[in-house]
Amino acid sequence: MTHPTKVELDRVINHILGERMPNRPKQGIELVSQVQNYRCGARMQLGAKVYHYGMANGILGPQMGAKVQYEQEVSQQIIGANAAAGVSLITITLANTDGPTFDGLMPANYLEGGTVYVFGALGDFNRGILSNTAVLVNAGTATFNVVLDAPTPVAITVADIAEAMASVYRSMVPFGDCHIGQTWMTVAGIPTMATVAGDWSWVQTWGPCFVAPAAEVGDAAED
Repeated sequence: MTHPTKVELDRVINHILGERMPNRPKQGIELVSQVQNYRCGARMQLGAKVYHYGMANGILGPQMGAKVQYEQEVSQQIIGANAAAGVSLITITLANTDGPTFDGLMPANYLEGGTVYVFGALGDFNRGILSNTAVLVNAGTATFNVVLDAPTPVAITVADIAEAMASVYRSMVPFGDCHIGQTWMTVAGIPTMATVAGDWSWVQTWGPCFVAPAAEVGDAAED
């Protein structure tokens, strides 16, 4: 019989308890923090309910859905450097109108928990994002590195294309504060308590929950 490795067991534990940042304290669903304590998008299970960890970028209430603020942070751009098959780091390009503030800048690890899509001559694929380097200056286009959650299945070149988006839990806002498409932007989850911009907390994503049924609380179609 083959026993699970420590890495595999850690994945199981993190899937239930949530993956913490190094040297950071535990944070239950009863707490908010202006400092990130868990990986963005970390999953925690309590009984029949499942929660994911993310950051509010506005005032959120526990009776309303927290919506995804930005639909996409990295538009379709060329690959920034050739990469062989089987690697877990690729270089992609950022236009000067991309990024979470649409000014061509990208904070370090902002894309953590997100997804990168590659359209390549040898095959298309997508991967989860573990981390990214920062773009601090961007006069036209800039390149930055993305660490993937699994190796690339094929080689890629600077003739190929990539686009990326952050975790749906990276910037959660109330209805009305989405960048575009208020009615169709995804609800990331239901907050467990009131939060303000910059708060890291847990939102419920599975199991029985309450959302406001009254139109006067918010837009009835989005409650």
